[in-house]
Amino acid sequence: MIYTLVCTAIISIISLISIFYRNKKKPQQKKKISKVLVVISTSIFISYMVIAVIAYAHGADLESLQRFGILRTIQAIQKSPVMDRNVNYDQQGNILVYYRFGCEDCEAVYDSLKAKIAGKEDIYWVASRQSEGQKLLQTYAVSEVPSGVIIQEDGMYTSYMLCDFIYDKTDELGERQLDTDALDRLLELQKREVTK
Repeated sequence: MIYTLVCTAIISIISLISIFYRNKKKPQQKKKISKVLVVISTSIFISYMVIAVIAYAHGADLESLQRFGILRTIQAIQKSPVMDRNVNYDQQGNILVYYRFGCEDCEAVYDSLKAKIAGKEDIYWVASRQSEGQKLLQTYAVSEVPSGVIIQEDGMYTSYMLCDFIYDKTDELGERQLDTDALDRLLELQKREVTK
């Protein structure tokens, strides 16, 4: 996606230069083609920039934006939360839900996890590859995403993986789903921490 943005920007600049420094003796047809090229490349560039900004709000990092194409980026936006920002994560009783933009496990459990935690307080989405997520991982480490972490007293914490892979022997297929038992354990620990 980044390479497409750069190419689009270069085409736009070349087209703009050709419009402003064109020879007056050129036919009118070439002027119109240059203007159309500028409008198209500018529209594409602006669209990509808007998608990149939205993806960043959903937890994308530069590596993801370089690796994913435009369609994959849009799919990842639809299947990932907007990261909670400007929050004091380090409070006792908070649950941090670590996810990674474009992670298949995270995308598989997103809808059901979002529905289960809707309306609950002190649960925050944390993108593991953005700067806030990297800082939190130094204090509240997890080995995989999606994972939930409950912050306990005295800097202690407990974490659980929130994705299960269910294997069906009859058709030899499997699917990822939310580990509701792990989520329930986190919510129960949160109730205990709040009542202390």
